[in-house]
This record gives sequence, structure tokens and C-alpha cells, in this order.
Amino acid sequence: MFVFSFKTSKKQILSMLICVLALIAVLVIAVVWPSGGAAAETLSPVVGKDDQQRIAFLTDLGYTVDSEAPSVREVLIPDEFDDVFQQYNELQKDAGMDLGPYHGKRVKCWTYKILNVPGEGEVRANLYVYKDKIIGGDISSTALDGFMHGLTTYTPDASAAAGDSTTTGTQAAGTTQAG
Repeated sequence: MFVFSFKTSKKQILSMLICVLALIAVLVIAVVWPSGGAAAETLSPVVGKDDQQRIAFLTDLGYTVDSEAPSVREVLIPDEFDDVFQQYNELQKDAGMDLGPYHGKRVKCWTYKILNVPGEGEVRANLYVYKDKIIGGDISSTALDGFMHGLTTYTPDASAAAGDSTTTGTQAAGTTQAG
């Protein structure tokens, strides 16, 4: 059997105790403290595991969806956002979503035809789904002078190009939100 002994003063023991308590305090603050304003304002992703949930999400936003032929493709969220993708992410943030946490992730983009936006050519809804949750998307017209806005509530009285509704996609989907 080995016995180790060392000689310390009360001052050294107190210093080590203070260092350990400071380290614990820093770890607790790092885990508990909110990580910035943007993350605190971003809303939870909405469940979009199957076609029915994705269509219900768009219906809750006020859109009539052609459920017959949605298309799906895989999209890579870039590791670093260029200017164009940064602007697109601002569109997401305006709707209460943020693609920032999904840097470098492969997501599915489900595209649905929207039927109740007259005079705008063909209108499509793109929903980005990661691990069965809707994390972002847009409503856009394929017309040459078309529009694009985030997943906000459709109001027939307002111009589709304005996209300035105050209800966001995740707020409108109250019953379909992830829990």
C-alpha cells in the first residue's frame, strides 16, 4: 500500500477551493444563461414529419394547397452564408425561423403548389424539413416579376409582395408545434 502526503497551508487550500467554486460558477452560467438575443427570439421548429402535417401547417397560415403532387429534393444548408443566403435567412428570421443552427446540414425541401393567391402566376410554398421538423421556407411566385416572403399568414387584402403580416409560421401552427 502506498501513502501519499503533502504539506499545504490554509491559504493554499482556500485558494484551490475558490478556484473550484469559480469554475463551477462559470460552467453553470454557460449552460443556463441564454445565448444571445437572436436565439432567444427564434421560435421552435414545427412538426412536419408527413404530408398531412406539412399541409396542415400551410393551411393554418391561410393557404389552399394542391396536395396531389408535392415535390421533394435534398438541399445542403451552406457552412458559411454568402450575401444571398444571408438575405434569405433574414427572410426566415422575419417569419420567426432561423437557418443558422443548421449550417452544413442536409435538409429536405418540400414544394407545394398554392391555389388561393390570384393574379400572381403559379405560387409555390417551399418547406425546409430537418429531422421531421419544419425549420424554414418561403412562399413565392414563379412569375417574372413575382414575389417571395417567409412563412407568414396569407391575407388576401394585403399585397402578396409585401409579406408584412405579423403572424409568423410557427405562431399560426399552434396545434402542430413540436413539443
